[in-house]
Amino acid sequence: MIAQGTEVMDQAAANPLPQALILTAIVIGFGLLAFALVLGYRAYQEMGTLDTGAMRVAEPEDTR
Repeated sequence: MIAQGTEVMDQAAANPLPQALILTAIVIGFGLLAFALVLGYRAYQEMGTLDTGAMRVAEPEDTR
């Protein structure tokens, strides 16, 4: 016997786990994109170029 005030679902409910995982992946992807854009922008501000060859300040220049 079903207790009074409770209802039984006639249809199957959607699983919220895949939706939560997809939303998490979207948020992580957006965060990674924002980090990469800010990293590139700050590198350009500090070095004045986006050329990775010119950004090698820790390596001595080849004078040959």
